[in-house]
Amino acid sequence: MTSIIVVAEGGINRGCEMSYNIIKSIKVKENKVYISSACNNVRPRYYDECECKSLSRVLQEKGQEALDVEILKAYEEGDFQRGRSKYTRALQVLRHFDAYKKFDWRASSYKKDCPIQANRESEKFTDLLKLAMKTQLPKDKFVISKLYGAGVVYLWKRTKLYAKWLPDKSRAKVFRYKEDAEFLKKCYTNGDAFIVERV
Repeated sequence: MTSIIVVAEGGINRGCEMSYNIIKSIKVKENKVYISSACNNVRPRYYDECECKSLSRVLQEKGQEALDVEILKAYEEGDFQRGRSKYTRALQVLRHFDAYKKFDWRASSYKKDCPIQANRESEKFTDLLKLAMKTQLPKDKFVISKLYGAGVVYLWKRTKLYAKWLPDKSRAKVFRYKEDAEFLKKCYTNGDAFIVERV
């Protein structure tokens, strides 16, 4: 089965409930935007690369900055997920801006008269997305450790159900914001025994 990014006439189709695109890569070739992705709820998972015509149109008519904003919006709304790119970095930054609270759809009632929904349609939100694209992650890095037997282990991987630990600090999961590491501790019943340390 082939998975395809569904594109609406005006842009990326954001009406698809309960699914999202797992992004492998986003490339610009010959003034066109190509996305390699797979649908999260299709098995077996195949990554296909195809042109996203709506994004190509944004690039051709409005330029690179407008394209970056449109792709970051897709990540912010959850339609695009995973991968490591300038967009996932910008999403991390965006979520730590104090100003983002006025635009965060997770705190919205989804009603048309909800202030957050109105704010998301404003130029201020677009400006905040542009700022996130230009802002670097903090230089500080943090890891989570815990005592294990006579030694110390470091958080390596986590899922919704469990965490994996290694004694090798150099392979530990790195957090760029201390509050993200502190928040993660609260997700586990024994999280109060976890230690957040700067590296």
